[in-house]
Formats: sequence, C-alpha cells, structure tokens
Amino acid sequence: MRIKFHNGLKFFILAIAIGLFSVVFAKAVDIAFNLFLHLSATLHYWLFIYIPCGFIAITYMVTRYYPEAAGSGIPQALAIEYIDNKRNLKAMFYPRIILSKFIAIVMGTMFGATIGREGPTIQIGATILSLGGTTPNLTQHKILLKIGAAAGLAAAFNTPLGGIVFALEELFKDSRLNLSLAKIAAIGTAGLVSVLIVGNNSYFGRVSRDILFYIPYKIVPIAILIGIFSGILAAIFSRIVYYTTISQSSKYNLWKNNNPLLNAGLCGILIAGLGLISHGLSFGNGYHESTRALAGIEHLPNLYVVYKMLGSIISTCSGVPGGYFATSLSIGEGIGSLLYSIVNLAPIEQYYLLGMVAFLAAMTQAPVTAITMVLQITYSQVFLLPLMVAALISTYIASLLDKGIYHHQIKKLIMGFNRPKT
Repeated sequence: MRIKFHNGLKFFILAIAIGLFSVVFAKAVDIAFNLFLHLSATLHYWLFIYIPCGFIAITYMVTRYYPEAAGSGIPQALAIEYIDNKRNLKAMFYPRIILSKFIAIVMGTMFGATIGREGPTIQIGATILSLGGTTPNLTQHKILLKIGAAAGLAAAFNTPLGGIVFALEELFKDSRLNLSLAKIAAIGTAGLVSVLIVGNNSYFGRVSRDILFYIPYKIVPIAILIGIFSGILAAIFSRIVYYTTISQSSKYNLWKNNNPLLNAGLCGILIAGLGLISHGLSFGNGYHESTRALAGIEHLPNLYVVYKMLGSIISTCSGVPGGYFATSLSIGEGIGSLLYSIVNLAPIEQYYLLGMVAFLAAMTQAPVTAITMVLQITYSQVFLLPLMVAALISTYIASLLDKGIYHHQIKKLIMGFNRPKT
C-alpha cells in the first residue's frame, strides 16, 4: 500500500523536519525548566502565587483559544486506528497543533508542572508528516499519521529503533498493514536527525557496564517484585487520572469542567506546596535528577516515587497540557529506589532500570516498546533478561487491574467525535 506524495523526497524532508522540531522543542523545554529552577530558588513562598497564576493563564489559553492543545498526545496517536473519517483525524492533527502544543508545554514547564514533551512530540510528528501528503483514502491517511507519530517518538527520545518498535507494537497492530522499508526509513530518519544534532548520547544517560552484570537467582526475584509493585502503582495511577479527568460520574470532574480556571489555580497551589515539601523534586518530568541517579551522581530519596506521581496527577488534573511518558520513567526510578531501601540484593542502578521499564510497560501496556526504549536510552543491553521479566510481569498485573489510562483516553476521544452535534 503506497502513499502518494508530490515527490518522493518530500516524505523524507518532512521526517527530517520532525527531527529538527524535536531538537528545538527539547532545547526550549530545557531552557524553560532551567528558568523555573532559577525563579523557584528566588521566589520560594511566592511560588504559591507564581505557579497558580501560570496554571490559570495556560488553562485559559487552552480552553478559550487553543482547545486542540489539550491532552498528552499519545492517546491521539493510538486513537488513529479507531477514527472513521478524515475530518475527525484532521481535527486531532490540525496544523495549528504544532504551535499551540509547543507554547503550552513550554509554558507549563516554566511554571513547574510535572509534564513531559515526549507525548506531545508524538502528536506533532504525526501532524508534520501529514502536511505534505496527498492521501486519497482514509486508510492511507491513517498510515501517514502513524508513521509521523512513530517518527515523533524516535526523535523525542533519540531512539530510532524505539520508534520503529512502537509503530509495530502499538500503531500497526493489524498485520494486513505493510510497514515497508520506506516507512521504517522515515521513522528512523527523524530519530537519526536528533542523534546527529544533539550527539549519539543515550536519552537517560549511560549506566556503567560493570554495574549491569547480575546474579540470576538474586536479580530475577527483584525483577518480579518490582514488576508486581509497578503494575499495581500504574493501575492506581490510571484509575485516579480516569476519575479526575474522564469519568462522567465523578463529582470532582463535573465541578472541574464547570470551573476550569478555579481548578487550575487550586492545582497550582498544590503543585507549589508539593514542590516545597519535596525540595523541588516534584517539579518537571524528572529528567535531570533521573539521569544523575543512573550515573551514580546522586541518590533518589525513598519518597521520590510519591512526589513524582502526585506531581504528575495534579498537573494532569489542572488542565495544563502535557504527557507523562518520560515522567513514567522517572516514577519507575523512584520505585526502584524505594524497593532498594527494603530489599538490597544488587546495585541500585539495576533497581532503577527495572523500575523504569516496569512502570513504563505497565502504563503503556506495551512491554516490547518499553524494553526496547529503556535498552536504547540507557545502553543497558547486557541487562536484557531482567528487564524482560519486570516489563512482562508489570504489564500483566496492570492489565488485570485496569485497562490502562490510554484506553480510557482513546475511548473519550472517540465518544467526543461520535457525540451528536447540537
């Protein structure tokens, strides 16, 4: 099944554009977060005014002017398969999303929200690749969007292989859809552009190879324990987010929908308070402290998982757009740190890696993607077997307890499109 373009070169030019945009996006978010860290050190208790005002401004901007910027981006990509007409697909991947999502995420980061840019980059990647294609039918248009989404993930995490696996496991589940060499090359191209610009560095740093050698009879029980614990926490996380953002029977959700600005302000106050209690560890997606922890530079406190989960949940409830794909990795590291303090049978870096892959797999319920990504973003190939055990068990446990937050969000998107117009 071929997708017609004005010329074959345009396909790869747009894939390169996805990689370039991802780099600019990442730099902008880093600048915004560094600015916030500088301000937070100065403002201190004034954060109780600064953060709520920022949350209110972002929520007002999104609800009034840029409603397409709402959400994390990943549910939109996963919902592509279930949308039954091109008009609704274009509404989810409208070109203005590129700018509105960029502004909303950068602003959210500058005001301390526990959000990530990676999910939005996936939605933006799909939008960018759809700009140059002429797709005569719905199926081909879906394929084009899926390739762009996978390219966005590859570029966001510097993981060309991760993007390809994400496409195979999550986006192209139907074996009748042929993921051709050209399509795989486009996904890889976006990731390669990111690698060429920022360097061939793993996204979450590199764990020393010597630390990753393990004793099977010790590490397998740890992997099982972390897998079970991560699966349970992921299910709890999903249910809370479902209740506070999706459920139509939730009194809080009903109140929030009627009072979005007041809700944003209150959530901003909670984020400020949590940040002060955690000494700033709850702010942002956790990338900075997580990379330092993996490198052995600092140790994550036992309550880090609590700080990060609460920060992510409150930020999501506030109405500030953003994803929790990368935040899931940080939460996973927090799980590893907590369980290391209880059962110390291996180097803490191994606990970090097991927690990362387990929680990400449980949240996405895509274990192969989680394993591939953690391997690539940490250069931990020799640790493959324990990662597989943790990821598979956490995914199984989470699937028993809940269908997953992305499932609920996809269902909400579809219901929104199918709701009769008044």
